[in-house]
Amino acid sequence: MKTEQTLFEKIDEWAEQRKMYPIDILRILFGIFIIWKGYQFGEKPETIPLVMGRFTFLEIFLVVYIVIVQIAAGILIMVGLISRTAIICLLPILIGAVIYSTRAAVVLPYTGESWAVICFLLSLFFLAYGSGFFSCDLYYRKHPPVSHI
Repeated sequence: MKTEQTLFEKIDEWAEQRKMYPIDILRILFGIFIIWKGYQFGEKPETIPLVMGRFTFLEIFLVVYIVIVQIAAGILIMVGLISRTAIICLLPILIGAVIYSTRAAVVLPYTGESWAVICFLLSLFFLAYGSGFFSCDLYYRKHPPVSHI
């Protein structure tokens, strides 16, 4: 019985047939960059009030959320495991980065509107494209776990 494929399944099938290694390398580098930016954001929390205003409970919660989600999402994107879910969790952070990028460029090095927009566009691309050929998702799809129970 043939079932109707979703758009993401069609894109995954198309990507699996083409084996575009440069896109996989770009995904790995994007994941490493996201990890680095998460570490950099958490390394200097004293600069956050300069960018966002004074510290309140909400800002402290946001700093912790941003650091944890960026590092976790970067690792998942880098290895290609549930990349779309990781990117969906990362999108609010990237939207905030685009909004606050003009103020952050004055305080933090290697920030600015161009980096935020590039990361946002890459995340939208990988949200549509998926994990690619060289990924854990494809490996687990081809080699499903065996239950010995």
